[in-house]
Amino acid sequence: PVNLGSSVGIRKAKNREELIEALDYAFTFSIRVLVENAITKLREINCSVLGDYENAEASECEEPFANDEILSYQDKYAGGTKSGKSGMASLKRKIPADISPETREEIRAMAVKAFKALGCSGVSRIDFMIDEETGNIYLNEINTIPGFTPISMYPKLMENMGISYPELLDRLIQLAME
Repeated sequence: PVNLGSSVGIRKAKNREELIEALDYAFTFSIRVLVENAITKLREINCSVLGDYENAEASECEEPFANDEILSYQDKYAGGTKSGKSGMASLKRKIPADISPETREEIRAMAVKAFKALGCSGVSRIDFMIDEETGNIYLNEINTIPGFTPISMYPKLMENMGISYPELLDRLIQLAME
């Protein structure tokens, strides 16, 4: 579906029959859908950004791990663990992501460039896909209202860059006042 996020209505197809099923499923969510080539050796990497269209900085990169071939809505919001955590809090992830320093800096630069190009202000989390077969990095989506509790990923990613939660709140208030 072209008008939803969070992997709602997304399926991966390996043959014509699965493609027809995936399309039927996607059309239950929207009257318009997008079909794209699958990345067979996919790694997802997320990077948060703080600032505005003039001055923005990127966080550390993280790698969330899917329970299946793609990071599904179930993984993101409904999954649960024995510890009682659910959704994004229950996802396995690595911070910082296990990527080369060059890839890390390329993703961080792309995140800031996209944030500024879209005229964003405040916070965002930008999700990337790496095709491990080709090494290509793709910007997948920008989340303009990422989770923002002290335990959610956005503050944790910024904390890995030395920005504490209270400082992050101060900076957001300053950005709002500007």
